[in-house]
Amino acid sequence: MTVRASDCVGVWRRTLLVEADGSRDTGTDVTWLQGVTAFVDSRGFAGTLHDEDGIFEWRRTIDLTPTAEPDVGEMRWEEGTLVETGVHADYVEHWVRDDAASGPCWAMFLTGPDGGPGLLLRMGTRFGFAGAGAVVVGEVGGREWEGIDAAAHTVRANGALWTIDKREGVTQP
Repeated sequence: MTVRASDCVGVWRRTLLVEADGSRDTGTDVTWLQGVTAFVDSRGFAGTLHDEDGIFEWRRTIDLTPTAEPDVGEMRWEEGTLVETGVHADYVEHWVRDDAASGPCWAMFLTGPDGGPGLLLRMGTRFGFAGAGAVVVGEVGGREWEGIDAAAHTVRANGALWTIDKREGVTQP
């Protein structure tokens, strides 16, 4: 069955990583929040997802862990698991959707006080924030959420006032 970008909206947990040498990782806690196009990955990057004929590219606007190759993968369904296979790097990842995170889905693309990019994404009861050298994935109402205050044209997050450049989804915090 063909995977489309709209199929990816939600909160995902990685259950398996198979590296090029065949080593397997099932213990590292990785969360991927995917909005309409915006995404935040707990490994330290965020940006927008682009889908072209089943080839997906995660364009990293904010990246604390840059790689030499673009982040591009092919995706397919296998018995309810989303399987990602690397195009420019040799890896396989298995992703399982967290069904508990239904509800509001919105994102705000931001500019920080220093002119750097930021992104705030809400997916149900979870949120992801990236910018100013930080990537945070947490629970709405939790400790990390306390400092987030969205106004008409600005967001206070991570101790700074961010300008909202663009919104997607229904952006009611």
